[in-house]
Amino acid sequence: MADERTVDFGAFLRQAREKRGISLQQVSVTTKISARVLDALERNDPSKLPGGIFSRAFVRSYAREVGLEPELVVANFVAAFPEESGADDMPSATTAEDAETFQSRRRVATTLVRLLVISLVVVVLGLIYVTMWGSKAKPAPSVSEPGAVPLLRPPAAAQQDTPAPAGAIQPEAAAAVPEQATAPPSPSTPPQPDVTAGAPVDSAVGQDGPLVVGIVASDLCWLSVTVDGNRFLARNLRAGERLEYRVRTRMTMTAGNASALAVTLNGKPARPLGGPGQVATATIAADTFQSLLRQP
Repeated sequence: MADERTVDFGAFLRQAREKRGISLQQVSVTTKISARVLDALERNDPSKLPGGIFSRAFVRSYAREVGLEPELVVANFVAAFPEESGADDMPSATTAEDAETFQSRRRVATTLVRLLVISLVVVVLGLIYVTMWGSKAKPAPSVSEPGAVPLLRPPAAAQQDTPAPAGAIQPEAAAAVPEQATAPPSPSTPPQPDVTAGAPVDSAVGQDGPLVVGIVASDLCWLSVTVDGNRFLARNLRAGERLEYRVRTRMTMTAGNASALAVTLNGKPARPLGGPGQVATATIAADTFQSLLRQP
């Protein structure tokens, strides 16, 4: 059974549409979305939607048509249906008209990748064939002089009386060769890695120490965090959840409900990221973060 929040989302959309006095068919014509899909959305059945960023694009187009704030409605949709809405993806401004074009490009890219994989498999199989069968086709080295007619192998009795050619190693002698005489030389000691590269940051934060960014969520909010070029987070935060990141150079974060986040920089409160339901992106540089602090 759907929870109360899920039921309220579909009823909220339907009430907004009826308040403007427009039908599902009118919304379908202007948004180019099937009326069947829109009806399923109002009945809290997101299974009819394509999923991920395309579902959010449909909700955004619907909200814009009935006079609602698109990003706030999308945030509520993500909170109500986190799996169907693709909450683990980056927020996207993709429109319903762009969905078909994006899917076409994705199919082309998938085809190219498959062709590349098939080509690599063919090349690898060709190399294996040449390596295995080419080595078998090589003739055995001949011990006879150039131009001489090869002799037939003599009987066993004749072999015992035939002296071995000068310089030949007898089987017993070969077995008696010390193992260390044929052992390859030991490899040189590999260079030691630079212990200073990637060294952990000191936990004490001083005047010249790293930038420590604290994040506290007061409500459900989607958040993506990238620190010094590495992406660390892309998911929903629940109310009361706390995060902390140490930044050497730069940090970028994108919030789906900006007013739900309280940010501190080295323990001092920063200015708000945005208003309720607003999608906001902020970049914080470790050497100039003071300009983002909240003024007393």
